[in-house]
Amino acid sequence: MIQLSHIEKTYDSPSGPVKALKGIDLTIERGEIFGIIGLSGAGKSTLIRCINMLERPTAGKVIVDGQDMTAMSEKELRKARKNIGMIFQHFNLLSSATVYDNIAFPLRLSHTPEAEIKKKVLPLLELVSSLAARSSASASPAHSRASRKSCSATRRQAPSTRRRRARSSSSSRTSTASSR
Repeated sequence: MIQLSHIEKTYDSPSGPVKALKGIDLTIERGEIFGIIGLSGAGKSTLIRCINMLERPTAGKVIVDGQDMTAMSEKELRKARKNIGMIFQHFNLLSSATVYDNIAFPLRLSHTPEAEIKKKVLPLLELVSSLAARSSASASPAHSRASRKSCSATRRQAPSTRRRRARSSSSSRTSTASSR
């Protein structure tokens, strides 16, 4: 479970303090998947970075699976983050690797045995496949076309294509958090 209590994040700027997050209270139960959607600059990435403590909130508590992340040392945080999965706005997948290998990559970097990697990666692939199947089965043809467009916009593209898409895309972005 992920529990946020009274999360605030303030940045200093030349023109004075800027409150990026104000009094955020949120509970994500085990097994739930949440998407955080909002306009550019609304604080989505800041909120996600506060959940995994890549940025410390100015105030409030972040509890993940009963552990108070805000009270942990850097060493304790590194250990705790091994059990937290995050999908960032710019996730930079390895284009020459399979989906399996992209998921396994950070586990291999941390010298996780291959048998354990397989036990972690295969259920995630099944979950994504199941969610995709349910989504496409219940989607209308128009919704399916829109989904394909938004998915293709996240793939690495040639610079000229990227610029063209950037002009035509909306200013809304998405970040995702899940509780395993």
